Amino acid sequence: MEPADKTVAHGSRRTQAERRGEAEQRLLQAARQIVARKGWVGMTLSEVGEEAGYSRGLATHHFGSKAGLLRALAGFVNDNFMSLVQVEAPKWRPGLGALKGFVSVYLGRSDSDWVNSRALLSLMSEAVTQDSETAQILAQYNRSVQQHLAACISEGIAAGEIRAGIEPLAGAVLILGTLRGSMLQYLLDPEGIELALLHKQLLDFLDTAMAV
Repeated sequence: MEPADKTVAHGSRRTQAERRGEAEQRLLQAARQIVARKGWVGMTLSEVGEEAGYSRGLATHHFGSKAGLLRALAGFVNDNFMSLVQVEAPKWRPGLGALKGFVSVYLGRSDSDWVNSRALLSLMSEAVTQDSETAQILAQYNRSVQQHLAACISEGIAAGEIRAGIEPLAGAVLILGTLRGSMLQYLLDPEGIELALLHKQLLDFLDTAMAV
């Protein structure tokens, strides 16, 4: 009987872990949707639980505080985008090809509501206000993306296809800033900006500015 009991207990624990993981994913999806809709500052943990279809206290149970939720949400937003990058990455050469691929994923997504981008840009804009409690968390997130792009630039320099005079981290900051600034303008005025043309122009610019 004892081995059978252990098996049942193990299965129960695994099911509980799966339920917890599903709840966290739904809470993070709800938080992202709320931030994209109305921003971070006015959002409450109770609201996140209700939006996800759970009790008002579940977000607090899982994340502890708004700061804890923000750390998880920043990772969730990044993982959501980077999963799209990883799907396409095998098609790209390391270096300049990977940089251009990143740009193409960023500007070529088919999300009509741009929930990921709206949420991230909202978080960033609120984080730069004075006495912001979220700046450090988002700065850490930002550095991870910059380091990814800087690594692509370094690989391109080593391969002889990107000019050696380009400093990788500075180049990464410029590319990321261009992408986010362009997306901010597009979301403010989608009728006035042709995203496909912007996409093509930025790829051409990378060739002109960086290629050997």
